[in-house]
Amino acid sequence: MSLLTSNSGPTSAIRLRTLGTSARAALAAGAVVSLALAALAAVEHGLGLPVFALPYAASAAVVALAPTGPPARPGAILRAYPAAALAALAITAVVGPSEVAVAGSVVAAVAAMAVLRAPHVPAALCAGGIGLADPGPGYLLHTLVPGVAVVIAAVALAGLIVPGFRYPLRG
Repeated sequence: MSLLTSNSGPTSAIRLRTLGTSARAALAAGAVVSLALAALAAVEHGLGLPVFALPYAASAAVVALAPTGPPARPGAILRAYPAAALAALAITAVVGPSEVAVAGSVVAAVAAMAVLRAPHVPAALCAGGIGLADPGPGYLLHTLVPGVAVVIAAVALAGLIVPGFRYPLRG
């Protein structure tokens, strides 16, 4: 990407100046999130699965901003979401959807992520949503599995096609 700039004066030439590293990184992160959101929307509208949701959008943002950090690693994502969702479903089944269920679900999700060494904060958002709405156990197959799969597939694809973005599918 480049911008045209010129110096003042009659003999000045127009020169080409490239965008700075931070601008390229911002464009790459925006492209990654856009691709992931488009994939989530396509799956929701095409297959009728309720995956266009805040936790999965937040996961895409975490990966886009720090693709090599511990919270962005596929292993962290794949361990954190099921642990958080299962804990939240159990708590919500006992106390019903409420602020108490949200709080208990988030606390349990954070504890599970710490034990599993899977620091993926959007999974705590998922747990809180379960505590608030009580989607039932079907959530695991109809939302969580496809949502996580779409995000990981979309960011892996982005790693192949978005200049300046690499997503290591390890960890």
